[in-house]
Amino acid sequence: MELSGDLSDFALTDILQILALSRKSGTLSLQSGELCGTIVIERGRITHAAVDKGESLAERLTRENRITKEALAKLKEIGGGGGVWTLKSLLLESGLLGPEDLEEVARRHIHDVVGILVRLEKGRFGIDLNQIDPIAPMEEVGISEGLDVGEVLLGAAKEIDEDTKEDTVYQQELAAYADAQAAEAGYSLETGMSRHDEKVDRIAQEQALARESQRSHLLCSMLAELRSHSFEAEVSLLIMRYASEVASRGVLFVVKNDEICGLGQFGVAGASSGKTADERVREIHIPIGQRTIFDEVVKYGQPYIGELPSNPWHDELLGKIGGNGIPLSVFALPLVCNDEPIFVFYGDNYPGHAEMTGIDELVALVNQASIVLEKLILERMLEEIRHSR
Repeated sequence: MELSGDLSDFALTDILQILALSRKSGTLSLQSGELCGTIVIERGRITHAAVDKGESLAERLTRENRITKEALAKLKEIGGGGGVWTLKSLLLESGLLGPEDLEEVARRHIHDVVGILVRLEKGRFGIDLNQIDPIAPMEEVGISEGLDVGEVLLGAAKEIDEDTKEDTVYQQELAAYADAQAAEAGYSLETGMSRHDEKVDRIAQEQALARESQRSHLLCSMLAELRSHSFEAEVSLLIMRYASEVASRGVLFVVKNDEICGLGQFGVAGASSGKTADERVREIHIPIGQRTIFDEVVKYGQPYIGELPSNPWHDELLGKIGGNGIPLSVFALPLVCNDEPIFVFYGDNYPGHAEMTGIDELVALVNQASIVLEKLILERMLEEIRHSR
């Protein structure tokens, strides 16, 4: 069965989350101008994504120096005759790449391609349900287990926010530079130093007020935006967006049984290990009941705001994201549904030089998000009851 529509009416994020929640399989095609893309969904998880005329996974491997262009050409020559050979099987059989390395590149490739496609605001989409279109065997590699849609969308939203934030920071830096130049122009030998100091103080105060005003405006817009969301992943993404205005970096945890597991992040720097920040965050598993700051948060739904005390599991966390041995101010806030925390938002002021401001507003936003989340769950339960009659 094929479904089609306009991206101005149905955002790609909504389409993907519907397919994920209903655990559907199929091929999602998108077209916007000359850009054409494809996303393959199997049992509600993304197993492949590609953009026509964009960089293929094979080209990415050579760009990142995982294999040489000569080796790739030889593999394509071998697989060009048809048969059962694919890029994946040839890479593994030849030993040019191991399974884990190939999986890591394929995951990043899917994340990047979906990140390009979710930016589309105009165009057409089509969904072939229960139809899995074959991928280019010597150009692309799919992932059998697939990627969680919420995780992929979280990464895409984070990149979009970072791009927007970079533009804003650039404009602020230009304004600060212009102010500094104006101050220097008015400099005199007698009063120059004092005037310069006063100017610097005034600039700092104005910038602080501007940041506070910007944060207040963002909070109001997000409180209004909460009402329009219809999926849990959208709510958590919105919280992460505001948290990035409060903390220098943060981690989104999902609560699973008796532990919390890393799901997404913002502001976490890369590492020399070769693993991305998102990959290292997904390796974090902190059990409840080990006297960490997350115990009260998960057990009683109470936020933690304060210093990060010494604890082996805190060291484990910082070992993944960086900052061991540095005194940090942190927060851990629960997103609660039916009195049960389902997500925990962690943030800190790494590298510890500045204080975090706006935490009270963030707590208020999380509390409102919990109410919205409970409303979404209740509406979904009522809808299921209506359909069952």
